[in-house]
Amino acid sequence: MNQDRTADDPAATDAPAPSAATPDPYGPGHQVPAGRYTTGLGGIWDFTTDPDTPVWDRLPVPGSWDVHARYADHQGDAWYRRTFDTPRLGDTQIARLHFEAVCYTATIWLGGTRLGTHIGGYTPFEYDVTALLTTDGSPNTLTVRVNNDEAVGAGWIWGGISRPVTLTVDPAVRIERQQVTARPALVAGTSEVTTEVTVSNALDHDRTVRLGGTLTGTDGRALPCGTLHPEPPAGRDVTVPARSATAVRLRTVLPAGSYELWSLDHPTLYRSTVTLGEGDELSYALSDRFGIRRIDILPDGLMLNGERIRTVGFNRVPGDRVHGATEPPSVIRSEIGHMKRAGAAMTRIHHVPQSPDLLDHLDEVGMLNIAEISVWGQGARLDPERWMAELREMVQRDANHPSIFAWSVANEIKGNEEAGRDFVRALIDHTRAELDDSRPLTYVSNTFDEIEGPQDEALQYTDFIAVNMYRDYTARLRQLRIHYPDKPVFVSEFSSDGYTFTPDRESLEYTSRHDDGIPAELSRLPWVIGASRWTFDDYRSRFQGTSVNQLRGWGVQTEWGGLKRSYDQMRVAFAPVGGLFMTTAGGGTRITVVPRCGDELPSRVLRGHRLHWRAVDECGDTVAERLVPLPDITPGTAPFSQDIGWRADGWQVEAAVTEHVGLIDPQGYEVAAADHPLAAPATPRVAQTVVADGALRVVFAHVTGADFYRAEATREGTGTATLSSTVHKDSHADITGLLNGTPYRVRVVAVSPAGETASAWQAAPTPRADAGPLPPDVQALKPVPGGAVLHWRGADADQAYEIEAADARNGEPIRSWTTPIRGFSRIEDLGSGRHIRVRIRALRADGVASTWSEWIEAGTLY
Repeated sequence: MNQDRTADDPAATDAPAPSAATPDPYGPGHQVPAGRYTTGLGGIWDFTTDPDTPVWDRLPVPGSWDVHARYADHQGDAWYRRTFDTPRLGDTQIARLHFEAVCYTATIWLGGTRLGTHIGGYTPFEYDVTALLTTDGSPNTLTVRVNNDEAVGAGWIWGGISRPVTLTVDPAVRIERQQVTARPALVAGTSEVTTEVTVSNALDHDRTVRLGGTLTGTDGRALPCGTLHPEPPAGRDVTVPARSATAVRLRTVLPAGSYELWSLDHPTLYRSTVTLGEGDELSYALSDRFGIRRIDILPDGLMLNGERIRTVGFNRVPGDRVHGATEPPSVIRSEIGHMKRAGAAMTRIHHVPQSPDLLDHLDEVGMLNIAEISVWGQGARLDPERWMAELREMVQRDANHPSIFAWSVANEIKGNEEAGRDFVRALIDHTRAELDDSRPLTYVSNTFDEIEGPQDEALQYTDFIAVNMYRDYTARLRQLRIHYPDKPVFVSEFSSDGYTFTPDRESLEYTSRHDDGIPAELSRLPWVIGASRWTFDDYRSRFQGTSVNQLRGWGVQTEWGGLKRSYDQMRVAFAPVGGLFMTTAGGGTRITVVPRCGDELPSRVLRGHRLHWRAVDECGDTVAERLVPLPDITPGTAPFSQDIGWRADGWQVEAAVTEHVGLIDPQGYEVAAADHPLAAPATPRVAQTVVADGALRVVFAHVTGADFYRAEATREGTGTATLSSTVHKDSHADITGLLNGTPYRVRVVAVSPAGETASAWQAAPTPRADAGPLPPDVQALKPVPGGAVLHWRGADADQAYEIEAADARNGEPIRSWTTPIRGFSRIEDLGSGRHIRVRIRALRADGVASTWSEWIEAGTLY
């Protein structure tokens, strides 16, 4: 304790550190709030796949070239080029070109000088260009050659400069990075916080600078004892040798009661802001967010802050055909939000380093993650030197994220062979000795079945076991436990849905074979700490077995963002409680919460949750509402109930169509839900009817209170429904088997346990043989700047597609075109703020054209 008091006593220091600039509380987790001048080099760059052509195209940076129709299937080299002006530089300032990520291999030239080649599409790199910038007032020319031939998994390698490019100007002596480690003492309540600060000196002579640091909340207020002090023998004044870098450790001990732990329910974040200056004058400041939490890996479990947790989650393949690899924060937040609502709390989210935006968001919402470099597959080149650069870049960039609880050094390599074992051991040893010794280390195996003893698999070097498996879970894991009885298991990928990817797997109506039963199966193995379903989203791919739409339909979400019926299945299986029910009771409703059993997967203590109950009318408006705080919900405790006496409180009881109750976590996510119908659903309406050869497509909007919909067709004049089609998630239903030349009427019926409600019958176009087969399944029309992206689900027989775009207000045709590209078409150069409608038909290999689809509308972005 004496040492702690001395370290936190300002009188023990020689002089105060320079005051820190304030980081942006709404900004990213990593910031440079003082000393750096940044010029963004994003925007429209010249682009070509042929550097000898006299005319180059123009594409946005950051971005992926393969979201554009003319480059949708381009694989190989491509070139980007732009110019920029030389900034004003002082005698002791350094200019660097910084690339957040280029996918996958990048070679950089400034003017006629080749700066270097970077391999790896997901981590940052930079070059000192101070001596290469023009000094005569002419612009600098930056050229980047990008290659996307490298295959990492079955996902699509989105080619391009996928994250921001900047020109930074720093002082010659700067703080390159800091790595914050918090070690809470759970019994005493104190927490040691250290940060290892790397200071570099680009000058040709030694430089002495003063270091300091402060721990603050995200509101900017300093924590008690939050001043960071250099560990002996270093003092505040640090001499950095010429053309070199020096590491200094700063430390403090936070007293009990002065901080909160980062947890799944309460992911409290803090900031470590370190400063550099000469004397009292600030010249540089760097700030990073971090969390205070403790992870313990035991032979039979995972402990977070001293409590046993068993958790579930989803893998997620980044990138879609709207954004490519350049995902905006809105997409990341939406998809992580859907995962949270489906009970996700821990994952190995994907086998490549993730974007800082995604990791920042995982920190904020309380989701644990295993971070992994892009070493994948039986054919991976297992040269440790080849991969140590990417490993270093990932750890040095991402080590301050509390959501990352472990590092993984490979996925599905030949871990049962000598080369694989040597590779895993080398990278784990390197990580622990040189990069980060505060986190568990693992690699993901799919060769664990093919061994006779523990010495035969690279899993022997890991702190816990991570395995991908798609069958026979219980038997195979029990055998694995015999080999490694002292290591818990995380099932890093699972699914029962098989490797046959037909277009129906891309439909909103798709249900999983048995994935919702796998968590219960794994519950019988208490040393399984968690499981992550492969995958959350459908994803584009060239891999063998992929559907004709270039998609692998593993997901519970379509590539266009729609949630499938399989999402609803997993939401029940992954819910943090065993059940949530509503029954009519006296003057209102009784809500019953059933906690998980103590040995279930998932199971953990839930803190700060609430019940949000609503009664909803046919328009979807809330006519009664209650928010009920709940006590801590501990696994293994008895069910408990809460009565809502809303019927006697003067609410418009007769208007309510259904009741809904959600279990709301402290971040506001509804992690479990139940509905109780009170009346038949609201009345649906037929919006469009599309005629085909012997078939009709009935388009409608979903209504309040419906569990599913039935589209019906009756022969004109008979009054009897002859054929029907049922859907749950789609907004259209295809009725087949109709007689050509026969007039029909159609309607839509909304169905719930409380009854059915039908639209009025209305006349439909008459089916006829020359109308062609049913059109592609239109999924979405997503606005983009100056245009939109049309998404559809095609069929095996399709060879090409014809598309028409028109003004949505007056129907005036805008453009029509034919494309051989599967699944999407980007409509560009339409201008901003324009409302358009689009339809599509398929052109089959036998020369037959389908009928036109329904119109779908969207507005273009400004």
